[in-house]
Amino acid sequence: MKTVLVLGATSPTAQAFIQLLQTDYPDTAIKLFVRNPAKLPADQRTAFPIFTGDANTATDLIPALDNVTHVYTAVGGTGTGNSVSALLSAIQTTQASIEHIVDISAGGIYGEYQSGLRPYLSAVRFMYPGYTKEQLRKPDLYAASGIAYTIFRPGLIQNGPETQLITHLPDYRKIGPAEFDINRSTFARAAANALFQDQYHNQSLSVSNGAPL
Repeated sequence: MKTVLVLGATSPTAQAFIQLLQTDYPDTAIKLFVRNPAKLPADQRTAFPIFTGDANTATDLIPALDNVTHVYTAVGGTGTGNSVSALLSAIQTTQASIEHIVDISAGGIYGEYQSGLRPYLSAVRFMYPGYTKEQLRKPDLYAASGIAYTIFRPGLIQNGPETQLITHLPDYRKIGPAEFDINRSTFARAAANALFQDQYHNQSLSVSNGAPL
């Protein structure tokens, strides 16, 4: 049986992914890791194993990794530090057999989103240089671990109409404001395809919208 550990499970992006797992992957076991369980929907607090802690602390993550096969991390925010190092350290300590990690990372760290200060996006490089440096290290950290990974760097994940999802490698720097918005359900499906079908193998990808679905 596949068991997915969802880090940062209270975020709206992670919530859309959890709902997709429940409907499209009912045979998949789900574990949730959060800082504050009270922010989870009431039904999830009883439906899934909940682990509480700091995703930047490896020892907090260790108990959650038992029998986990896949990891989805939506840990974000400019004050979150380097949660990737903590996760990989915990995996190494537990010798967990992780098949794939999907990491929802920061859009704009390569200057790919053509925007000003609002929304932040590419301005994050100048406003939070330390945070940007940590985000840029992620591909190297994952590659060194030997675990298959996909890093998504979306623009604005929202509840608008569904569109095609277009991915770009880091050298693509021309995503305009009209291409920023990505529907949460569309994005959740792309994450599931990466996690379970090994799509976007070992890639760091910015994401833009395409034609309406």
